[in-house]
This record gives sequence, C-alpha cells and structure tokens, in this order.
Amino acid sequence: MDSVSQVIHDCEMCAAIKQARQTFQGKRYVLTMVEATTGGLETYPVSHATACNTILGLGKQVLWRHSTPERIESDNGTHFKNGLINTWARKHVTEWVYHIPYHAPAAGKVERYNGLLKTTLKALGGGSFKNWEQHLAKATWLVNNQGSTSRAGPAQSETLNIVDGDKVPVAHVIGIYLKQESMHFLGPQNTL
Repeated sequence: MDSVSQVIHDCEMCAAIKQARQTFQGKRYVLTMVEATTGGLETYPVSHATACNTILGLGKQVLWRHSTPERIESDNGTHFKNGLINTWARKHVTEWVYHIPYHAPAAGKVERYNGLLKTTLKALGGGSFKNWEQHLAKATWLVNNQGSTSRAGPAQSETLNIVDGDKVPVAHVIGIYLKQESMHFLGPQNTL
C-alpha cells in the first residue's frame, strides 16, 4: 500500500465516510463541468468514473451546447488522465490541463460549484442525498440561476429557501477564461 492509501486507511474520519449507494438507475457519480466564461454548470450522472463516461458527458452536455472547448482543466484522476482522453483531446484540438495534485485551490471554481450542487441536492432531498439523481436537473438549474436578474445577487448575500427551512446560499462566480471547462467527478468519496 502506498503512503497516501495508508494515510487514508488509518484516518478515522475517512473511515466514517459512507460509500454512496447506487440510485435506482445505478448512478453513483456526477461528472461536473463548469464553463469558465459564463460560469455555467453542467452535470452528467454516471455509474462509474471512467474515461468513457467522461467523454460521453462531454458529448452529451458540453459539445452540443457550447461547442468544443479550447481548454479543459481537471484533476489527475485516472478517468481524466489516460490515453483515451489524450486521443479525444488531440482529435478535438483541445488543450487538457491537469491541476496540481492534492491542491484543492487549483480547482477552485469547480470545487465551489460542487459544494453548491451538493448543498442544493441535500436541500432538495429534505436534508439527505436520498434520490439525488431525481433532483439533479433541478439542482443544476438552481445553481446556474442563482444571482440572475430575477433574484438577488451575491452583493445582497440573501439565501434561497428550498425545503422546510433548509437554505441554499446564493452565489455567482464569473469566469475569466475563453471557452474553458473545469471538470470533476462527485462520487462516493464526496458523500453523494
């Protein structure tokens, strides 16, 4: 066992985190993608975090809506860093950049959106992630529309009531890159 695996194995907090249950459709992970210019969140539920599912998510959620990204940033997971992804990136003339390992601020925007998405899914699920897949489209829409012209933006720091007093923070992040996507998988390790 390598040193990272050993630390995780010995960690009491890590042991307390329960692995996510599959939904009725067998999904355990969510591929999350944030378009850097608009700050738009795209989500794609999958049963396994694989390179094939990453490419399917890009095709079904990004390419048809935003065209081919010039640049994609992701973590160093095996579902992002492999020959299949490299081939896809070359074929689509997309620069694929990997974040610094074990350095969460490198993926700040997508991590922030992951937090908002998880908070929203939990609120829609009545305080738990039960049936999260049924709420994913609505949660994605809510995250994307927070701070819009019909609602208060971050300057007012208001909250959005969702279910029985559970609140979802209103936030809006403005991208600074041209046609760039940041990607991550949420899954069992993230208590979804």
